[in-house]
Amino acid sequence: MAIRIAVVGLGCRGRDWVREVKAAAPAFELTACVDVDSGALQRAGIPNDQCFTRLEDALDSRKCDGVIVASPAEYHATTCDTALSRKVPVLVEKPFTLQLGDAVRLVSLAESNNTPLLVAQNYRYLRSFRTVKRLIDEGVLGDVALVTCHYFRPFHQMAASLAKLQHSVLWGISVHHLDAIRYVLGAEFTRVVADSFTTSWGRLPRGASLQLMLSMNNDTRVSYSATYESTGHTLFENGQEFYARFIGERATLHVFHRWLILWENGKLPRLVRRGSRKKSEERVLLDQFERALVHGETPEVTGRDNLQTVAVLEACVRSSVEGRSINPQELLREH
Repeated sequence: MAIRIAVVGLGCRGRDWVREVKAAAPAFELTACVDVDSGALQRAGIPNDQCFTRLEDALDSRKCDGVIVASPAEYHATTCDTALSRKVPVLVEKPFTLQLGDAVRLVSLAESNNTPLLVAQNYRYLRSFRTVKRLIDEGVLGDVALVTCHYFRPFHQMAASLAKLQHSVLWGISVHHLDAIRYVLGAEFTRVVADSFTTSWGRLPRGASLQLMLSMNNDTRVSYSATYESTGHTLFENGQEFYARFIGERATLHVFHRWLILWENGKLPRLVRRGSRKKSEERVLLDQFERALVHGETPEVTGRDNLQTVAVLEACVRSSVEGRSINPQELLREH
């Protein structure tokens, strides 16, 4: 029998999930869509009997085996609570929540109900990051001591839900990169020094640019920056640019968008192929959701695991506001 799914939030990501659920037949069946904007439901072409403006009504009217939460981040906590309180499994888009306390509460609720809770950190499964993880796990780089990451994007029309948040670049893109760094290195952050700001000429809300210095529990140091206020490069990759450098004792790995260049000690640099994309990153997450629901398997992207990512996000906010270093592990211990 197909797993009956309700999708909450019919914005860009919600429509992506609708498409992926429909393409995953016979494993999944789209049974309901929820959005406070009835026009969004109509524009998405959802049949009237599957359209709801409240999740509670959808769960009362349709049999749902799982809920995908793709609503604006500020509503993630309440939406997840609605589903988990009814013991309905949840796959929630990043960021899991905007407050660590909410994330801890939801994980506790899910675990007490024995209800699967997954966080859709899909950047882990981009071919570039999967390749980085494979090379590190195989020991090709040796011990990785330093990581530098830089993300640039020119001024653009952000979604209204993101634009009204302070620290927009943190919630919009940095959450992806910080979670992926955790994943590929298999380590956790223990110190964060953050500066969240907007340029003097900026036309975006405060927090459209971010600089971080981070330490990890395996002694790796990370330098990271991201901005939605870059200029000039608008004709390549939709104006987005990402570069990362993983510096190990045996080799350095350069990542620039889809290109990976490995420079081993004493050798000429060589291009590393990422391999074929056999399924989308969303389908990888849906497969984990299916195995959790049907077979009781523990996913990689559990809510429990994502508490570490939420903790480093909260550390970034607090460090920027308080002007001091913050240990995400201490924030977790506080809860």
